[in-house]
Amino acid sequence: MTRHIKVALLAGDGIGPEIVAATRVVLDAAAGRYGLDLVYQEIEIGLAAHAATGSTFPDSAIAAVQTCEAIILGPVSHNTYPPRAKGGLNPSGELRKRLDLYANIRPARTRAMIDPRGGQPLDLVVVRENTEGFYADRNMFSGPGEFMVTEDVAAELCGNLGDGVI
Repeated sequence: MTRHIKVALLAGDGIGPEIVAATRVVLDAAAGRYGLDLVYQEIEIGLAAHAATGSTFPDSAIAAVQTCEAIILGPVSHNTYPPRAKGGLNPSGELRKRLDLYANIRPARTRAMIDPRGGQPLDLVVVRENTEGFYADRNMFSGPGEFMVTEDVAAELCGNLGDGVI
């Protein structure tokens, strides 16, 4: 008996719906190949959700995601969202925090058909804590940031002042 695997599809903004649709085609092919029974639930987030509900990541979205076993999240236009106080929540950040997805795992491996640029084959996995602190690419001179020492140096302080630990 094949078990259903419930997959949340969060299309996002811009090209997100196209990417999620293409991802679904790949998942369907894999499901056919390996005998999986994927059941999809489309969940509206981003600018479309904001227009309908006043939030880019409404509570109904997190409730729906929590009933699924897998999540496909398309790109979102969080830099164009309204302020958080006006419903502009970054869906990827909300998912990380609300589901305690603390590990950002990024594997990198040299492919056999491609000569390694550094001369030696690479097989590396970077694991980054994902629910605290800041993302350097979002704290830059031209965008939001903790503070800028110079145009090319971003600095951030992290801690919990509530318990006296910095």
